[in-house]
Amino acid sequence: MSERLQMMPFQPLMIDWIVNRPRCGVFAGMGMAKTVSTLMAFSELWLQGEAKGLFLTAPHRVLVISWPNQIARWRDVSWLKFANLRTEEGIQAWHDGTADIYGINSERLNSVEKTVRGKVKRYPGFVEKHIKGNRKVPADMYVCDELSLAKNPASKRFNTLRNFLHDIPGRFRSPFRRLVGLTGTPHPNSYLDLFAQVRLLDPTIFGTVFYRFRDTYFEKADYMGYTYKLRPGAKEAIEAKLADFALVLLSDEWLDLPDCRIEDVEVLLPAATRTRYETLERDMLLDLERGGTITAAGAAPLATKLLQLTAGCAYLDDAGVHFEHDAKIAALRKIRKKHAKEPILVLTSFVHERERYLREFPDAKQFHERDICAWKDGKIPMWVTDFRSISHGVDGIQTSCRVAVWTSPPYSWEGFTQTNKRIHRPGQNHESIVYRLLCPDTIDDAVTATLEDKKEGERGMLAAIKGLQAMRAGV
Repeated sequence: MSERLQMMPFQPLMIDWIVNRPRCGVFAGMGMAKTVSTLMAFSELWLQGEAKGLFLTAPHRVLVISWPNQIARWRDVSWLKFANLRTEEGIQAWHDGTADIYGINSERLNSVEKTVRGKVKRYPGFVEKHIKGNRKVPADMYVCDELSLAKNPASKRFNTLRNFLHDIPGRFRSPFRRLVGLTGTPHPNSYLDLFAQVRLLDPTIFGTVFYRFRDTYFEKADYMGYTYKLRPGAKEAIEAKLADFALVLLSDEWLDLPDCRIEDVEVLLPAATRTRYETLERDMLLDLERGGTITAAGAAPLATKLLQLTAGCAYLDDAGVHFEHDAKIAALRKIRKKHAKEPILVLTSFVHERERYLREFPDAKQFHERDICAWKDGKIPMWVTDFRSISHGVDGIQTSCRVAVWTSPPYSWEGFTQTNKRIHRPGQNHESIVYRLLCPDTIDDAVTATLEDKKEGERGMLAAIKGLQAMRAGV
């Protein structure tokens, strides 16, 4: 049974921002009802005759769970018909124009080539099959949910779609009149990430060429040009350009939630593992006594190998798995004992981690969205998952869980933040605790330090844009 939406104070701001701007972004914290606010904005535009259909790209779970569930839940938008373009029924609705919202995940946008039995076969993507050359596209509004996933300027998926989002004077008229981007983490790594996200929706802000944007606002931070830093005054210039494009709403200022505490748990490596770890870190090559070899040809692979060692196992070059220690399993046992009567969400980075925790804890179950009702009812004591499986689009975990445990720290600030917000969001009535199992004086420390740098960069950008908007509004 659908219910009447009781809007929170910030939701009219989102709705008005989308309704009054043909190209815009909404940079709002996780759990701030971006989906239903966008639905309300589209509903208003549809009723005014300003929009006929909405084309949506979103991560898989956001697409198949969040949007349909929000439509079904709220009476204000329950009349909207949703078509999943991953299905034959959805494709037929697209061609017949019988739905209001058409959704697909970005992986299906572009064409791909695969080698099958020695022959290269080409599989046309959604854009080529159903948008290119189609004079009856049933949508004139485009929404990119989780806009930060479009941060790569060379992304074939989003660049394939981008060609049809904007008019080319004298040559092409785009069927899409309104473009909207939604994200809670617009700045996952650096200000460079902003270019492709903004270009997708409004190429007039930063232009269309990444290297011009980079060379205008950034300079080399090292001799080889592998990293870049902002030029003096560039930060303020970028933020000023975004102030009229992106609405910034900080969850700390709008949501009254119980605290969320991050608690780092020190996990000491066994002496033998510490020796092997230091050898690999120093020589980038570890010959294992039991046979097999772990190699790391560069910095990124080396970091991954080191993280595997601190996690307890490492993948061999021959695809086997070498066991090192169970120190983090012992640490999780202590947390399990401390929270014996509470459901615990265990977040892993490697397959071997997930398999070991499922094996070592009889009451643990691997995450699957079909079990969400059982989880909400408290019938699953421990849910184990790769954090990337639930970082976007999964709601309801917070209703029965306030404790999460990261067995290995992730490099992705976006993934870390989005995943933690699965338990720290509206519907959570208790203090949330996020444990991180960290081996001191190892790669674990370096990764957590990197996360802190990324966090401060994003918070600074959002606060600056918000301040500019307040100034221009005369607040």
